[in-house]
Amino acid sequence: MDEECSSSTITPPPEKMDDTDADQSSQDSSVVEMNNSESVLHKIANLYAEQLMSDICLVVGNNSYPAHRVILCASSEVFQVMLMNPEWNECRKSVIELKEEPSCSLVFPQFLKYLYVGQIRISLQTVMPMLSLADKYNIKDLVQLCVDYMLKHIAKAAMQGFLISWLQYTIALSPYHQEVTEALKKYLKYNLEMVSESKDFAELDTNILILLLQQNDIVVKSEYTLFNILKKWLVSKKEQLDSDSSYTDEEKKAIYIQLLESTVVHIRFAMMTPKELAHLLLNPIVEHHKEFLVQRMAIGMSYHSGHDERLCELFYSEQSSLQFTPRLYSNDVGSINLFVQEFAKVEKYKNFVGCFFSQKSLAEREREDDQCISWEIEFFPRGVKYDRAKMVWGEDIPEFVLRTVRLRITCKENFKKEQRFKIAVLITGVQNKIPHILTVHERTEYFSESFQVVNIDGLLNYDELATSSRKLSPHLIGPDRNSIHIQVIVIPMGPYTSRNVPPFDFK
Repeated sequence: MDEECSSSTITPPPEKMDDTDADQSSQDSSVVEMNNSESVLHKIANLYAEQLMSDICLVVGNNSYPAHRVILCASSEVFQVMLMNPEWNECRKSVIELKEEPSCSLVFPQFLKYLYVGQIRISLQTVMPMLSLADKYNIKDLVQLCVDYMLKHIAKAAMQGFLISWLQYTIALSPYHQEVTEALKKYLKYNLEMVSESKDFAELDTNILILLLQQNDIVVKSEYTLFNILKKWLVSKKEQLDSDSSYTDEEKKAIYIQLLESTVVHIRFAMMTPKELAHLLLNPIVEHHKEFLVQRMAIGMSYHSGHDERLCELFYSEQSSLQFTPRLYSNDVGSINLFVQEFAKVEKYKNFVGCFFSQKSLAEREREDDQCISWEIEFFPRGVKYDRAKMVWGEDIPEFVLRTVRLRITCKENFKKEQRFKIAVLITGVQNKIPHILTVHERTEYFSESFQVVNIDGLLNYDELATSSRKLSPHLIGPDRNSIHIQVIVIPMGPYTSRNVPPFDFK
């Protein structure tokens, strides 16, 4: 390494042209602006490749990397302070040791090369340590490259077991990387069953899991399915504890019981059917803490039996206020799937119609007569048109067109009293050729004799969906990217439902 500084001559900048000179230059056809920036970049890259004229050495782990102070300082404010501020010991050193995590040490050569050439190869495996280095040394352009990569590869990260580590890293840096954090949280909530099959689901932090289990907008087949997802996580945690020799058997048992209680308390047993609750009694996990689990299951039986005094008491308790609030259950009860094939050929203003039935109530005691509620949906993916109407009195109503993607929901029952229902629309999208639930619209509506129709506009971006450009909407799916899939869910909301849900953030 060259430790001595060679002298150099600084050429003063050319004198500034006055307005007359500038006018003459602009009128002179022989003046041509030349661009040889690639050659200059190649020369800088050659400094890195050939390790020429290096004046500092970065030691990371067992490896040494010759570098140039000017490049480091120009690329990073952190390096600039470290290498130019006399108050830092590193300012006077020619060899600096950097403490990095093992995963960051592996990608450090690529990280350093980026500072010279501005190019980098990123993969699912390397984006996290690369982002960690970019954050640590405040390389803003590299941070943005990593974040953009993550936003475009969330579905593949979930399939290959990286989503949980991505989420937990970005949460740890909250409120930075807010955009990618929100995208990861949505993917987790809307595709939890898929994520739970990944290899890294067992690494989900307990506090994040607890907050997740309190959310109303989790998309899952049923509450019973959600319990089994939690059981898988608990089994993995128990296996980790059993293999940890730093704890005694009594300590392991206490830790596991604490994990079980702090998570299972957020399972909404009242949203399970009596048959599902009976099956839980035979579940092996009950053996570890039978008294606690049976008490939680008893809440579900009270709900189905109609013990109003007990339900009211539970509703106002801190740990049970959400027990009677349904999530977005995607099973066949109270939902319908609608597919629009060959979307490019769909005529403007065409509607697609479907009919289905929902339950009158989630409580068993209120379904003794097996009364179901009939619903009709109309889906308008290419806008809505109102024809011209001729009025007997007053002025005629002109033709009117709405450029919106609309879903119309009609209740076919005439309720004597207002009935409250949760309506959710799950819209499938595709990323990295992986179909998943990309967008969810959720709202609560009251239906009665005088109010039977609800219009939900703006389900999707009308212009994005209608475009014929190569940049297709992510909501167009199928082998030819020419289909739309939505699922409409209607769930009855009982008198003890709650909106008192903690936000799914970690500030």
